[in-house]
Amino acid sequence: MVQVVNSKLFKGISPKDLMEATYQASGNFQVRAFFEAKEEILKVNKFSENEFYEILDAMIEAETERKLVLKELMGNKPLFLEEIVKIVKDFPPENVIGDVIYLKEQGYVQEHVEIKTKTVIKKIKGEEKEVEVKEFFYRYQVRDLPDDFIEYYFEPVSIVFNAGVCCQCGWCSAICPVNAIVVTADTLEIDEDICMKCGLCFSVCPRSFSIDQANESIKKLDKSLKWSDKTGAYINAYSASTTKDDIKKVRQDGGIVTSILEYLLDNNLVDAIVAVQHSEELWRPEPVIVESVEDLYKTGGTKYANSPSLTIIDQCKKYEKIAFVGVPCMMKAIEKGTMFPSGLPFFKNIKYKIGLFCMESFPYDGIINLAKEQFNKDINELTKMNIGGGKFIINLKSGEQMDVPLKEVQKYARDNCHFCEDLTSDYADISVGSIGSQDGWSSVITRSKDADKLYNDIVKAGLIESKSLKDVKPGQFLVEKIGVSKRKKCKSINLKENQDGH
Repeated sequence: MVQVVNSKLFKGISPKDLMEATYQASGNFQVRAFFEAKEEILKVNKFSENEFYEILDAMIEAETERKLVLKELMGNKPLFLEEIVKIVKDFPPENVIGDVIYLKEQGYVQEHVEIKTKTVIKKIKGEEKEVEVKEFFYRYQVRDLPDDFIEYYFEPVSIVFNAGVCCQCGWCSAICPVNAIVVTADTLEIDEDICMKCGLCFSVCPRSFSIDQANESIKKLDKSLKWSDKTGAYINAYSASTTKDDIKKVRQDGGIVTSILEYLLDNNLVDAIVAVQHSEELWRPEPVIVESVEDLYKTGGTKYANSPSLTIIDQCKKYEKIAFVGVPCMMKAIEKGTMFPSGLPFFKNIKYKIGLFCMESFPYDGIINLAKEQFNKDINELTKMNIGGGKFIINLKSGEQMDVPLKEVQKYARDNCHFCEDLTSDYADISVGSIGSQDGWSSVITRSKDADKLYNDIVKAGLIESKSLKDVKPGQFLVEKIGVSKRKKCKSINLKENQDGH
């Protein structure tokens, strides 16, 4: 509490208001659960005693800030997030936006959604037609709470898995302070005897509650960023291809992810990389920690089966700086873990997030059945899988190439992928995929000034040949078209247990 009182974050807050808010924060169930499990947490040795107190202090500080934001907003009408940050001026705008979203999940704030329909003219197959477009407007207001109100507590993420919407990213298992969660590509299990019911896993889960409104509002505060409702915030978009022959031998499309990662390793910008390679079973991917360029080349190419890559993040604590390569749900998980519950990243050494374009992924059994039923081939005969031109394409050891319409393979995809609306890894630093670029090239989206500088440094170093994505065909138009298509097809998440019942 002394640390909170002396925090620079609360400069300007009266001692009385601060003490009252800190007292309220100390009653938060997550704070209490974490503090009371100190002995069990330190035994596991995932977090040192110093890290334990750093996390605890950050949780109390964040909860204190939320209580002060809540007090400031009481009595106000429903407001947009951008209106709220103009009212609550004591804290950074991005903090306030995150606080409002978390207060909603805690039961203090109500989200009002207004849908407006307007008619626009769109060209469809060369013909102009009137199309109805829905616009969603989100406002937030403090609930009229009874005196005996108890804030909602968060269930362990088994509630997400049991609802059929878990993406198997593995973030929860890496963060769990007592190692109670085990995640594989297909399963999630929680040891009830070990679980300390702290709800941290639920707080950081990309499928528990949405941070999309918070992300959009925060990104729009940065005037250097462009905003697209189809592909998120970005600085620039490029089409690129590697210039290295060694990478061309292992690449899926343009070899850009491998080129970026090789540059990071060679220039000591990272100590290690978390990526995916084939396991002993061909086409069953496994997450790996890579320290050398030689091992990096083993990760080249796309593996269409799911890999719970975030499960091994806690094994990377010995490195000062790492890069992480993953799909959109993993990018969102990491971002959510930097926002909640404390604004303090559990793993502060993740310096670069390289996100992959992803329409959907497949269970390993789905890949086997796809090869057998659509191509009459054994999975071990395949040397490459790819998607392009509306087709699912395979290359065989015999040198033969075969394809089927993409719609024919979608039934083999994981059901839980249909709850994801993000095609282009909106939450990454740099996003890479094949859509929009020609064969042998990749589309690249940079999402911050630092990421754009890194990309252009790699171009200047001669490792990448680059063009503007707007200057190629089908280019940015196709990326945005498929991006909005995925958003429209996305199913809404409805967990089996309603938070209001907690």
